[in-house]
Amino acid sequence: MADVFYGVDFGACNIKCVRVGAKKFSPVRLDTTDNGSFHMPNAIFYDNTEDGDIQKILGQRALNRGAMEPENLIVGLKRKLEENSWRQFLPALNREADAAEVVADIFKKIFDAATRNLREGDVACAAVTVPVIFTKSQRKLIASAAERAGFKVDGVVNEAFATIFSAAALDDSLNVVFDFGGSTLDVSVIKITGNEVHELAATGIRLGGLDIDRDILEKILRPKFADILDAAWGGINKDDFQTAFVREMKESLYVEDADDEVCGEDITGKQDFDKIILARAEVDELLEREGYGDKIRALLDELFDQLAEQEDCFTAADVTKIWAVGGSLHIPYFRTLLEKYFGGELFSAEDYDFEDIADFIDGLEDKYLVVAGGAANFLKRRNEVTAINAIPYRVCYKLGETFQPCLPKNSPAGFETLAKNLDLSALDSSGWKIELYQSFRDDANFSDAAYLETVALNPALYERKKPPQIRLKMMRDGRLRLRVSEQRTLDDGEFDSVLVEELFVRLED
Repeated sequence: MADVFYGVDFGACNIKCVRVGAKKFSPVRLDTTDNGSFHMPNAIFYDNTEDGDIQKILGQRALNRGAMEPENLIVGLKRKLEENSWRQFLPALNREADAAEVVADIFKKIFDAATRNLREGDVACAAVTVPVIFTKSQRKLIASAAERAGFKVDGVVNEAFATIFSAAALDDSLNVVFDFGGSTLDVSVIKITGNEVHELAATGIRLGGLDIDRDILEKILRPKFADILDAAWGGINKDDFQTAFVREMKESLYVEDADDEVCGEDITGKQDFDKIILARAEVDELLEREGYGDKIRALLDELFDQLAEQEDCFTAADVTKIWAVGGSLHIPYFRTLLEKYFGGELFSAEDYDFEDIADFIDGLEDKYLVVAGGAANFLKRRNEVTAINAIPYRVCYKLGETFQPCLPKNSPAGFETLAKNLDLSALDSSGWKIELYQSFRDDANFSDAAYLETVALNPALYERKKPPQIRLKMMRDGRLRLRVSEQRTLDDGEFDSVLVEELFVRLED
């Protein structure tokens, strides 16, 4: 019996899975109906068969069936995981399905395809990648779905961090991984020293190819061609099909390296679509007008501002390598932005080749697979290297109705907060339980705060003559240490702070 390592990249538009054995990487063919690529559209179709069974169809076949029965098709599930309590009624099931059920159905299909040739007794160990901004509850949902499918989940890893492990060599360096996919933009700054891979800082935003598709539809095509678009699709998921059409136009314009404009008729063959024209100049003007460049520059500035506050401060000028991946980089606008930010010697927009994987491990088909391949290699190499992950969110605690900020974003290992007083009456009201939350934005009101974990203190240990004080420390192994102290009178009559409890919370699973 042996462990076999898999990396699963659950992308917003496509799903990728890579298996790594003793000697080679093997991309898993998840969808046998497409053009031979190893990335499968993230779509599932539920079919109520004549004998009463429910058939679950994935990938391109799901999209094909969904064109006729859109009410039983689910696409863009990764974005739906970002919504609270997302549900959709499926006529084939005659009930609503939630995100946890649908993700589990997809992972079952992934597991069946990935383990088709697994030897009896072998264990399918998987690392699943997620965006930086996924909360702990979202990560648990993904891990649970993979476990229910049959995988032994050994890690839920940030996509940008996983990418660095698909590098052909992990030499001493300061790296920026810029992963701009369909749903999110994730950026990590990773320092490699010997066998230590240290993610110094990470950040992400909900910005990706899906947003570009939506903006092209709503702000370029719909104002001019609404009648043609609405006449072509009339199903429940009309918007999904219109957005998919826009995505195909965008890919024809950039991925297939067409001329400076593309015609809708060439994409669908539908009547009147010869009138729909999309030009590169229109897209570039849209991206600038809608502030895509401003958002990305602000994200990079924020990241390096946080690094500048750390003891071993680094600037953008210290970076030695840029790892740029993700389908949205097919658009030259974004490559040019990176070149201007980091300099042409470090990153060249013109020389960048999306299919060139010379810097990556042999056996990965193209850059679409480096996240999944890196996740698989992370599992294979985890005993050889020391991996230290950044915690790319603020940690706060809540007593009563008030949030108290504690740990800043990307706090380095060893950082400890100043002591904060805990209100005794609030502690009594809460049963001496402190709720911890995570927040990805710098909103003073913590409007995006997501529940992290509850820590229970032991009230019997405290004298309660003065308010207890709490300190939080970021540990090197990724745990959060909570120390609660109390001012007490010592034998000599002097007051001093006495440690009462020390508790640990694992921030990442």
